[in-house]
Formats: sequence, C-alpha cells, structure tokens
Amino acid sequence: MKQRNSNHSDTLKIKAVIPPEEVVFVDMVFKSYEGIAMLTLHEAEQGLIILDVTEGTRSQVLEILDDFNKEFPVEIIYDEGLEN
Repeated sequence: MKQRNSNHSDTLKIKAVIPPEEVVFVDMVFKSYEGIAMLTLHEAEQGLIILDVTEGTRSQVLEILDDFNKEFPVEIIYDEGLEN
C-alpha cells in the first residue's frame, strides 16, 4: 500500500463568504466529495469559511463554489492558489 505524504505546505487556502444559513449545506457537499476540501467555519455570524484544498483539487472546489453562486451569494475573498 502506498502511503500518502501529508505535507501541510501543499495545502492552499480559499476564503469565502456565504450566507450563514448555507454553511451546513456547503460543508455537507464538500464532505460528500471525500477529501477535495476541508471546510473550517471562521466567523459563523458573517458566513466566513476557509477551505483547505490542494493544487490538484483547487479548480474543482472553485467550480463547486461557482455552482453554489447560482443559488446563493458566494464571495471569494482570498485564494492562495492565485499567488503560485
């Protein structure tokens, strides 16, 4: 069995603001994709979430956020992947 190297420096952060009432839904969607992103709720009242992604999953996560934006407002306020 090949062991994966879990180097935290490979993790990129995407910060986004969503309606607070959508946080649980968004978290469940990312959990259903099994590992493409880890969601952390930063400021619950404002709906600020932080998504830890990899370079390999970043584009898929951004596509999902774009799809969410068709149903409710999603504002990406920081994308660490743009700095690479």
